[in-house]
Amino acid sequence: MDIPSLFMIPSAVSSGKVHSVFPNSTDSDFQFNRDSDATRVNSEGLIERVGYYGSELVTNGSFNADTNWSKDGWKIENGKAINTLASSGLNLYQGSVTSVGNTFKVVLDSVISAGGLKVLLGGGSGGYNEIGQASSTGTHTFTGVSNGTDNRILIQTLSGSTIGSVIVDNVSVKQINGDRARLNYEIEGGLVNTKCSLLLEPQSTNLITYSEDFNQSVWNNFASITPIANSIISPEGLKNASTLACSGNNVFRYAFTASSSTNYVGSVFVKAKETTNDFGIQTLESGTAYKSVFNIESGVVVTQASNHTASIEDFGNGWFRCIVKFNSGSSTSNIFDFTGSQTIDIKEFYAWGAMLEQQTYATSYIPTNGSTQTRAAETCNGAGTSSIFESSEGILYAEISALADDFATYRFISLYDGTYDNICDIYYGDASNRISVRFRGGGGTVINMFFAISDIMLFNKVAISWKLNKFKFFINGVSRGLNTSGAAPVGLDRLDFNQTSGSNPFYGKIRDIRVYNTKEMTDSEVDILLTKITS
Repeated sequence: MDIPSLFMIPSAVSSGKVHSVFPNSTDSDFQFNRDSDATRVNSEGLIERVGYYGSELVTNGSFNADTNWSKDGWKIENGKAINTLASSGLNLYQGSVTSVGNTFKVVLDSVISAGGLKVLLGGGSGGYNEIGQASSTGTHTFTGVSNGTDNRILIQTLSGSTIGSVIVDNVSVKQINGDRARLNYEIEGGLVNTKCSLLLEPQSTNLITYSEDFNQSVWNNFASITPIANSIISPEGLKNASTLACSGNNVFRYAFTASSSTNYVGSVFVKAKETTNDFGIQTLESGTAYKSVFNIESGVVVTQASNHTASIEDFGNGWFRCIVKFNSGSSTSNIFDFTGSQTIDIKEFYAWGAMLEQQTYATSYIPTNGSTQTRAAETCNGAGTSSIFESSEGILYAEISALADDFATYRFISLYDGTYDNICDIYYGDASNRISVRFRGGGGTVINMFFAISDIMLFNKVAISWKLNKFKFFINGVSRGLNTSGAAPVGLDRLDFNQTSGSNPFYGKIRDIRVYNTKEMTDSEVDILLTKITS
């Protein structure tokens, strides 16, 4: 199921059975959009990039002939593009490929023995936009916006390149066309849950320009220990994770310019090697260093620094994602370090997928290769019509979890008529670990109910029912609220993962969502159904 849809719209019950009406037209489909690619955890427990892309835009990307490409210090032979000068700034390009303002995915293979390459899009009026760099042999993926009216894909050698040291093959450029939704599989206790969820996230940027290549100069290696690339299978199922070595001193440091007094979250995927059992993340705020320590064999936070909120997530096969949330403080000069917690012994471990986000919580992995990368915000709304939601009596049910206990930000699921007059809402907000609901009918009556739960980041089954003078609220099989006065909403014709008019989008995970027509049901039958579906 690539496109999220109203999977089931049960219409009534009789003799203990629920009669389900499956949507028979696209009127029931949500309209989904995200103008970038993104990652998810697939059914095998591997992190993978997902997207909905247009057709191939490059001609002769496999270099089978010496055609279609303009060459400045390059030649095409034997099915490859090869640089022929010992120089940086050698251009290999093809015009009329991209289009101004649109986002593209570029994939290419390279053999690099010295120097490297960078990829740019656009040219002409508006200039180029550099979308990434590569300095190692392998398959590289870049995403970014095309700026200039020449609409080029341009591959350029970097400083340090020598004759024949940069070889390129299998160049592909495809436009990202409102990506498909991500059906994400939770890893729980190192095992993949077979029940997936729709993952919706806000925009976020990975500020680390090389998230997987720790040999790059952006990583300041204080111990002068050369990372060993491509050492082991990473969480994406490829042999592209590195071996790093740490002592009690700072070893791998990413220095960045922060906005003062701003929340950041840093994370990295790590795996123990041999006797390694501890791993540290250190940050610098207002001139003071703070270090949190993680046990990467048992998967626990050993020590949480006073200015950190530290957590660890099990991704299976010995891989853990270590996360620290911190505030930049008054200084704008900050560091993000990988450290050892020992003062003498050098500890080796495996690392992959470093991230630094200006967020209050860690989001899904955003790979980078030479530049920062941004995952666009996702929208998912517009499911249903008035003929599908035909009753002024019904149930809205959802099995949901929050991405964080970010109670200062509202996250809404709304069934409504396109106005503020008739609404049924389920939402996060108001207070920590609270699920709230709201009804509005006839443009006047407003009914609010809420319930505090132990953890909104766990999946909870929530259902609300409405009819004239009777409104009910159930969570996890138990009644959490009842109101016996008020006008019922009418004319409901759409279901959105946001509040009315697109505000306060629901960023979270959704395993199930349903709408029931209860017009032919008794109050007792409604209670039985509410209990059953939320248990």
